[in-house]
Amino acid sequence: MENQAVITEVENGVAVITLNEPKSLNSLSVEIVEGLTKSLQSIKHDPTVRAVILTGNGKAFCAGGNIKSFSSITSAASGRKYMHETGGFIKDLVQMEKPVIAAVNGYAVGAGFSIAIACDFVIASPHSKFALGFHKVGLVPDLGGLYHLPRMVGMARAKELAFSDRTLSATEAKEYGICLEVVEEEQLLIRAMAMASSFASSPTIAIGLAKGILNRSFESSLEDVLREEGMVQGISFTTEDHKEGVRAFIEKTKPTFTGSYS
Repeated sequence: MENQAVITEVENGVAVITLNEPKSLNSLSVEIVEGLTKSLQSIKHDPTVRAVILTGNGKAFCAGGNIKSFSSITSAASGRKYMHETGGFIKDLVQMEKPVIAAVNGYAVGAGFSIAIACDFVIASPHSKFALGFHKVGLVPDLGGLYHLPRMVGMARAKELAFSDRTLSATEAKEYGICLEVVEEEQLLIRAMAMASSFASSPTIAIGLAKGILNRSFESSLEDVLREEGMVQGISFTTEDHKEGVRAFIEKTKPTFTGSYS
């Protein structure tokens, strides 16, 4: 599960995915896209992985698309093909039934910003910077940025960030609701690992089912959510984690969840 551009390490139920082309600020090269796609597809089907951390090596989380490669896009058809080939992993990232934490260690710009906010949580170091910046090269925000951003910050702020060259500091990103926490750089992965480990020891089937409903909640009616809650609760009742939780509650002990069905 490892190549030169993307390194994936799994330990104690947590997968740490590191974008590893620091010289290019982890911009979306073919190698990074292929490595990230392969890693996410493998992880989502791996029952031993119960939480995920996505981060970058060097000064950036991800500096966005590889602008030098854009000159090869000469038609609307080739542009759509490029987007299809580049952004397919976003669905795997969003729909993965496991908590995903973006540990943003520097620049999260353009598509890198979109990738960060596609994760369930964003934790950043104080020196991190967040910007869409697509207008600088005459493009539209992509990789789900126009979907996730207004849900995080509201429509007016989303439009401000999409229409301007506004760059947010880590502190501003936290004030906007983009970052859950800002921690010192040397504590970033430590904090992300602590959070991921907590999730990994939780009833991850129930978490994954809840995540799916929450991801769809803004487009759902109350009736839709109530119906889905009933369906996934029925599934949750069949898990070993439910039985373990009930046992521990009755016996007043700490539960040991395994993320498995009966």
